[in-house]
Amino acid sequence: AARKSAPTTGGMKKPHRYRPGTVALRELRKYQKSTELLIRKLPFQRLVREIAQDFK
Repeated sequence: AARKSAPTTGGMKKPHRYRPGTVALRELRKYQKSTELLIRKLPFQRLVREIAQDFK
């Protein structure tokens, strides 16, 4: 039987979704404008100390 592919949503409007990458670009702009710390001080400090070990 040839059936038309009827939308199974039942008249429900599907939620709006941005295309892949749009939100990522928006986040980039947001974080480039901002000055707040994105990594907590102590974990970052540990990372820096660990990397600095190689230069001693």
